[in-house]
Amino acid sequence: MKPLLLLLSACCLALQPFNALAWSNHSLGSQLALQNLPQLQRTLTYEPLQAFLDAQAPAIEQLLDEQEAFASAHFPDYPPRPDDLRFEAASTLPEQRRAAFLQALRVNPQIRLAGFVQQLPGQGDEGRPRLRAEQVLVFRKIGPWSHWRYLALQPGEAVSALQVLSSAADEPDYGHDINLFSDNPGDSGARYNFGVQPFGDARFEYSSQAPFHIGYYHEPELVLQAAPYLRRTLPHWRIYQYTGLARLALATGHDYWGYRFLGWALHYMQDLTQPYHAKTVPGFSTPELMLIALKGAAGYPQDRQAAIARVADRHTAIEEYQLERMQHLMDEQTPAPLLQAYTQTPPDAYPTYSVDYAQQVVAAESYATADALDQVIGQWLARKPAAAPGFSGGNQLTQAQVDPVLEQMLVVLFKRFGAHTRNIVQATLAPPVSGVTASD
Repeated sequence: MKPLLLLLSACCLALQPFNALAWSNHSLGSQLALQNLPQLQRTLTYEPLQAFLDAQAPAIEQLLDEQEAFASAHFPDYPPRPDDLRFEAASTLPEQRRAAFLQALRVNPQIRLAGFVQQLPGQGDEGRPRLRAEQVLVFRKIGPWSHWRYLALQPGEAVSALQVLSSAADEPDYGHDINLFSDNPGDSGARYNFGVQPFGDARFEYSSQAPFHIGYYHEPELVLQAAPYLRRTLPHWRIYQYTGLARLALATGHDYWGYRFLGWALHYMQDLTQPYHAKTVPGFSTPELMLIALKGAAGYPQDRQAAIARVADRHTAIEEYQLERMQHLMDEQTPAPLLQAYTQTPPDAYPTYSVDYAQQVVAAESYATADALDQVIGQWLARKPAAAPGFSGGNQLTQAQVDPVLEQMLVVLFKRFGAHTRNIVQATLAPPVSGVTASD
């Protein structure tokens, strides 16, 4: 059994996704999913992060300590935060608080955290100046983000809660989770205790974020025994971190940062609604993976190479199709099933939101759907004309030819995206229960 497990491990590692992104732009779906929530029909005042840190340093220290204790006790395979990264209010000078806060969260210390909102297709700039993508993202290669519109906010400026929340939902893809492992470029990975990067493709700058945006919680035990590195996925922890910070900010009158932190939490929840982020190799059973591994070990790697290409091509194709269709429909500003799906609730009721909701509900649902989605994508690709340029074609996508069967599947997934988005928002914004702290 052990040699077979080793072969299966090598096969799983080879088949890891190159695309660490999900749903391409989270602001699009978030704004649609949340536009009718009464709690978001309000105006906030923009304040820089420093103002929140200066006002609430002791409370932040207490919250992060409570979160660390809970995560260590509750989340299996959680890598503890090193003691020297602890946020200490009394001993940290004001000018050092931002850096100390980011390292205590164990995020990329280079993130911009600009005051901004992302303006969506079909919406005007409202008189706000535009920021360059480089002022918002930390990537060297801006790629598909270059054609989004980022509008600057000034301290004290009024901005809608919906804009803040939906804009922040896209933000963790701007570099929050890159280069955090010990074998990544930079100094942070050596300090953060996440170990070596468990999977991803080093050729792509953003691939190091994959273990924080992918949740392989429901793979068969045989696969996890063969590839224990698959257990090292942490989106559920990021959701826990950021919802706790959101509650603290809201409870202390820093509403702007309450909604922005909540938007960050949304991102990871929404990533798990993408089935390719919940199953290692959609479309392949465990016996099929074993056979591929055995053939590769015997000197016949063709099946493994074909599987790698298939997974990568289908994941990328559905992302490009979804992004182009959403942009086109929002530009037109006309009702369409894909847009309406975000506001609708699936027929099956979901349980009450909890700290394990992302893992036990969202990821489980996506895992169960992964093979069906993979099959639909394969059938669609067989029907569609020769491929047109995608992100590589000047970072602009050509208009996709509508495929009704594929869109039926996307409607199902977008309903889930919207429902889970509303569940986490409503649970976080709900009045605190007596005896429950911001870290729960």
